[in-house]
Amino acid sequence: MFEMPRQAQTSWPVACQIDSAVSTPSQSTSGSRPGRRTAERSAQEVTINDAVDALDNAMNRALSLAMADANQALSVDQTNRNGLIVLTGTLTASRTLTLPANHRRLAIRNATSGGQDVRARHAGVGAEVAIVPGATVLVQGNGSDLYGVGGGAGALGDLTDVSIAGAANGDVLQFDGALWGAAGVGIFNRALLPFRGALARKTIDQSVAASTWTAIQFDTVGYDTDAFHAVGANTRLTVPVGVTKVALTANIRFEGGSANWTAVIRKNGSEITGGGAASGASGFTDGQLNLASAAVPVVAGDYFDVAVFLSAARTIKGVGTMRCWFAIQVVETQDAADPPADLTGFRTGQPGADEVLLRVPIARRTRMKVNLAGSQGVAGVAATAQTDFDIRRNGTSFATMRFAAAGTTATFIAASETVLEPGQVLSVVAPTTPDATLADIGFTLAGTLVV
Repeated sequence: MFEMPRQAQTSWPVACQIDSAVSTPSQSTSGSRPGRRTAERSAQEVTINDAVDALDNAMNRALSLAMADANQALSVDQTNRNGLIVLTGTLTASRTLTLPANHRRLAIRNATSGGQDVRARHAGVGAEVAIVPGATVLVQGNGSDLYGVGGGAGALGDLTDVSIAGAANGDVLQFDGALWGAAGVGIFNRALLPFRGALARKTIDQSVAASTWTAIQFDTVGYDTDAFHAVGANTRLTVPVGVTKVALTANIRFEGGSANWTAVIRKNGSEITGGGAASGASGFTDGQLNLASAAVPVVAGDYFDVAVFLSAARTIKGVGTMRCWFAIQVVETQDAADPPADLTGFRTGQPGADEVLLRVPIARRTRMKVNLAGSQGVAGVAATAQTDFDIRRNGTSFATMRFAAAGTTATFIAASETVLEPGQVLSVVAPTTPDATLADIGFTLAGTLVV
């Protein structure tokens, strides 16, 4: 807070004589002018300081306002004489705070309890600002619409760069260069995996010899989505095609005398890092333990088992207990790790010199792997001599589609991975000198989305 300096002066400019209640010309005489000037000066100083006080309050003073679990309207004085409105009370529903129809900029804090937002607005149907619990928002109005200058948002759709029009349950957001909007689910059905896995159980007791690694048998299943368990190989859970990472858990119970013991989850018959293991010394007759693995990289055909090593013969219990089981859960698949983004083209008949067989703009960030792994190319009529088609990004070569002499199947050559960005153009161009016979070409370039 500051005050105007109170220095001596002989008179005040007429423009500063804002307090008409100090004196009037009819009250003054020549003999009383010095006292009159002193009174005027004092009154003028007080008036200016009061005005500065009011201005300072309008910018900085906080007003606490109880919402009383109801909508509230700010008065003109409350709005103009405070810089921050702190809303308190316990709310059971979203409430409205109505501001006077002026152009005031004001900070509003939602300090209410109950987890409800407060929507600030002018009277009418203009734009409003949602203030979530704990947020402080600077608002600016024009008398009809109220805008948030900074702070929180009550819902995602309150953000100016987010459009939720047409959004449905399960949709994901995608940025189009200007706005975030609902993009459906699409490949994300694979990225956000539905459950896949198996739970194998043991219902028959199994004797385990001393001092030898023995795989535990699991004779039945509680569930099995992808034939991980097979009766003919009931010690194993085997990975199906397309799975790239799994996690495993096992629970076993044994009894029959004191013994040292070790139990491990193995991959393809061997211990691995992250496979899960437990061990204990003798001194008790019965034991129960649980094993868990990390997420383990796999390929189709890999299998897992639970093996035990005991210093004395024991029995692995199955009868009458639910405590001996082995479970596998898929945590990543090939489609989720590398969602496909394939590009296809064809040419009926023989391509001409330098003919462009494919020219497409890239819509989503796409990776083309070394040697364009997974790509396919065929010809209806075989080539007479080796024929190379140039694959380009924005006019620059990065890969080759090659038909060997007398061949109808293409091979692909690319020394390194290439990432195609949105807006870049991928093209496939025929050689300058066409082959004499190669014709009816079709091809699919295998790419994967970068997500």
